[in-house]
Amino acid sequence: MKSTLFSFNVNKINNNFSFFINGVSTVSNPRNNSIIFLNKINLELLKKLEKIEEAVIFLKVGLNAKSLEYKNIVKYVNNPRLEYAKFLYNILEEFGYYKEQKYYLKNGYYHGKNLKLGKNIVIEPFVRIGDNVEIGDNTIIKSGAIISNNVKIGSNCYIRENSVIGGEGFGIETDIDGKTYRIPHIGGVEIGNNVEVGALTTVCSGTIEKTIVKDYVKLDDHVHVAHNVILEEGVLIVAGTVIGGSTRIGRNSKTAPNTAIRNGLEIGNNVVMGMSARVNENLPDNIIVTNEKADTLENIKKYSKYKKDLLKKI
Repeated sequence: MKSTLFSFNVNKINNNFSFFINGVSTVSNPRNNSIIFLNKINLELLKKLEKIEEAVIFLKVGLNAKSLEYKNIVKYVNNPRLEYAKFLYNILEEFGYYKEQKYYLKNGYYHGKNLKLGKNIVIEPFVRIGDNVEIGDNTIIKSGAIISNNVKIGSNCYIRENSVIGGEGFGIETDIDGKTYRIPHIGGVEIGNNVEVGALTTVCSGTIEKTIVKDYVKLDDHVHVAHNVILEEGVLIVAGTVIGGSTRIGRNSKTAPNTAIRNGLEIGNNVVMGMSARVNENLPDNIIVTNEKADTLENIKKYSKYKKDLLKKI
């Protein structure tokens, strides 16, 4: 469903080249004719760019990528993510991405362009749906929900009141003068089949690639799913949980109320995260973690015994 947002001739920024870029891609999954950045000195990731052509690439000062410079525009900068964000923002603004969006009224709800609806869908009044959205059969969207641009929702889903799917996540870069720049989020969201999204829950758009919520995932009320998160099949997320950006949670894992999960983590399959757990490191399959330090239940029992033995000696 996602359409091309822009087609930008790089001759505007470098007279030595005349190709077009029409999107963005990650250094882990790079594509030709896109904007790419590598925010750290990492030779292994740099190798992934060896076959890329006709791209604009922002690299950190200290990297040597002469071989890329023949077929790409390569810029060496101190903060590649910041320069990528500024460059992409200017292109999106030039192509009207930030202009007021046009909506159409239908049966009490509003929708943008390129809406594709399946069969037996219920969309209640006061729902707002953006451009390039696809909704599968038998899905119910309750009043007040906002479905932003570039979102795909599968069949038999239940989207509750005042939830927001596909809104911009919190990606901010700061320059040396303290001025802040928002990272454009244009990756969108893909939701599988038989998924529930609770009231007042947010599922943020990916920055470059999609935020993904797979089949049979259940999100309670007041949950925050940040950009680029991947929730595998059967994940259950309880109210008050916050999941940091680019975290992946494995199949059939669960959280209890008010769990906080740091960004960029890998959580295994069949993991149970207890009430108010603070998860700051990757977790393997089939364990239970609890308390504020997200320790294992086994370690907590050992620590409790140690405290009891220590108190007896006082």
